[in-house]
Amino acid sequence: MSELELIDDTKAIDISAFREKLADFSRQHKVLSADELSYFQLLQGYSYILVNDYKAATRQLEDMLMTAQNNDLRFRAKAWLINAYILQYNYQSAFSFLEQINRQVEDISNIRARDHGMSILAYTYNQLEQFDTAKYYAEQLVSDTLSGKTRCHANHHVLAALVGLAQWREFDQRYNAAEAQCLAVDERLVVSLMRLKYLDYLLHDNRAIEAISFFKTIAAEINATAHKQIIANAQLLYAKALFQQKNYPEALTEANKALTLFEGSDDNKVSVATYALLQQLHTINKDYKQALAYQLKFSDAEKTLSDARYKRMQAYYMARTDVDTNNRQMAMLQKDNELTLLQKNAYQQHIQQQRLLALALISVLILISVLLYLAVTGRRRFKRMAEFDQLTGISNRYHFNNQAKVALDYCESNTKPVALMLFELDNFARINQEYGQATGDWLLQRVVLTCRNFMRNNDVFGRIGDEEFVLVLPGCLTDKAVLLAEICRDAISNITKVDSIPPLSITASFGVTGSDNSGYQLKQLLADADVAMYQAKAAGRNRVVVFSS
Repeated sequence: MSELELIDDTKAIDISAFREKLADFSRQHKVLSADELSYFQLLQGYSYILVNDYKAATRQLEDMLMTAQNNDLRFRAKAWLINAYILQYNYQSAFSFLEQINRQVEDISNIRARDHGMSILAYTYNQLEQFDTAKYYAEQLVSDTLSGKTRCHANHHVLAALVGLAQWREFDQRYNAAEAQCLAVDERLVVSLMRLKYLDYLLHDNRAIEAISFFKTIAAEINATAHKQIIANAQLLYAKALFQQKNYPEALTEANKALTLFEGSDDNKVSVATYALLQQLHTINKDYKQALAYQLKFSDAEKTLSDARYKRMQAYYMARTDVDTNNRQMAMLQKDNELTLLQKNAYQQHIQQQRLLALALISVLILISVLLYLAVTGRRRFKRMAEFDQLTGISNRYHFNNQAKVALDYCESNTKPVALMLFELDNFARINQEYGQATGDWLLQRVVLTCRNFMRNNDVFGRIGDEEFVLVLPGCLTDKAVLLAEICRDAISNITKVDSIPPLSITASFGVTGSDNSGYQLKQLLADADVAMYQAKAAGRNRVVVFSS
């Protein structure tokens, strides 16, 4: 094992020793090979993350990526850059690298790099609330890794995903073994995080007495971490347990302790829960002035949390779209190259065998190919004209109805949810009158291109009126459809045509409904979404309204 690998192993045991050994290595080794230099830069970048100097970490790791040739080291640099970008709220860059390592992780043979990549994937997908995907990578890491510390972190990612999925029975079955494994490798900080999740589990199972007893058992170790966020979270969970036991005075004291610890930090999840608990406690005490004050703080914190979640999700889907587009282009280029090579080989073989016979056969094949091509392309062209909107390229009303009914029948027979989103461009007729039909056509095309960036392959998208569009989302709950509608609405409002004076922009009003409210009949779904859309228009346009029965 090289000296740099030994230093690399130190970072998970003793942070101070890791930084000191890295500094000693820099002083003692003035001449390094290309791979040694890349490895040193990688570890130096991580050392900046440890002291919260995320800008320096980003510069170091980006510079390393520009020069490094070793694919394993480049892969690890991308994984740590994801961490640094997220901590700086640079979600677009973070999720761009996330999609890259997601596609590369299966091809990485180096155990250290592969474990690092899967750990980052599990952690990041948990943060994105895509808990099934996070659990998948964490489970792989548990089964693949040889390192006790890495397995400890992987088990923690699994428990975090199970909490997010509310799979409490499996959480209970796996908790004791996961905690014991982390204690065996002395990962006290991870053990403390696991114990917070176990407290949460006891509260969800309405076992407040056990939760209070468990907190008192672990309180000293939690405080020994000196980690304000962990201590604040533990205090909050203890206060919730006391609240469940209707011990309101002590619950208020503990909630205030949590408030003192986290207030001013950027942990909005803890702040939302604490403000909500304090509002309930002051309401019970009939201190309505304080209850109102905490209700306002709760609303502000919840909005901040929601905005951050929206920005993360928007950046994630944008990054996925960019990577998918690049992959499709690469695949098309590769297929073109393969086709060219096959044609060249076939031509050379014909030449070598029989020039005259080959010429005759090629002539016949060319004639047949041309006739087949004309027949097939003509049929496809007429079929496309019959099914798709000629301006935007998406389904016309007739084709949309057919495809939507197939999707709805499938969802109904398999008891899956489905949502429908209807939207209409605001004041579009005035835009056509003032700026001309060419400008109107351009706007319609841009709206479709913009919205398609956020859609899945199985979503049914159609134009059913001059400026009216509809989207059926199989397997999608109504609240997820509302989030997508908000993303599309915001993206549409940012479309601007700058060659007009003043620059021309467009907005849209959305109506959303789902099978939980409107059933699985297309006619009823459209009617209810139409009601919601006109409510959005009546309320001032450029907004999303959910149909309510």
